[in-house]
Amino acid sequence: MHKGGSTKPWSITCIDASVSAPDEIPCVLKLFKEKHIVDSNSIGKEFLCNMLAREFDLVTPDAYLVDPFDVPFVSTLKPEINAELKTKHKGFTFCSRLVNASIVTPEIKSSVFDIDDCAMIFAFDCMIMNQDRGGYRKKSNLMMDDDGFILIDHELTFHFLDGDAQHGYNAVMEPYHNSSWFPIYLKHIFYAKLKEYRGTKKMLFDTFEEILSRLDISKVESLLKQLAIYDIYVGQNELLIQYLYTLKQNANKFSRILLNLIS
Repeated sequence: MHKGGSTKPWSITCIDASVSAPDEIPCVLKLFKEKHIVDSNSIGKEFLCNMLAREFDLVTPDAYLVDPFDVPFVSTLKPEINAELKTKHKGFTFCSRLVNASIVTPEIKSSVFDIDDCAMIFAFDCMIMNQDRGGYRKKSNLMMDDDGFILIDHELTFHFLDGDAQHGYNAVMEPYHNSSWFPIYLKHIFYAKLKEYRGTKKMLFDTFEEILSRLDISKVESLLKQLAIYDIYVGQNELLIQYLYTLKQNANKFSRILLNLIS
């Protein structure tokens, strides 16, 4: 594809083998280097956040598990493309349905977006510790069509799950216990909009809080088990579950923290 980040995605056509009369599905295939997997568990985090977004009624493209090293598929590739593939992580990876939508750019991000939608995306990204919806690289990783926003690209999330130590988790939870939050939110695409909002703010995160308070974490545990079958991981599972349970059981506190960030 002509557009894309460091993963330089491919446009491919997929067929869902689990249905009796499969249709061709246009998809975006993300190809990660081995370093992305070793350092950041990028593939697992894409699947995890895709699922979590849906739990919060946020729109994200349908996700698929594909093997780009499937022999019949590789046999269709030109030599130079095959050579590129050989430099990537060898195994099942994340693929998503290609959607007909526009990328939210800096020029249009200040348009008249629904403030509740902005608040929900901001809250979700704070929860998943998303460094890449705005961030230092100033990418939105957000699309929009006539129906609203579509969230994409979630490999740079949950950084505290990487590695074997717990100090990353402790660094996240320390500000939480002090009713603050990790400072990556300052670069979020909607932070300034929410900060400058002159309407009533106190109910902006009510819907997020309600969904968080009844989040079915067993779905997350089930997903982690399914991904492990294909050697796909998110990092330290136990810390992820502990983190989600903490926020769920203290949804009101997390909502108040979010309000303090934009007050």
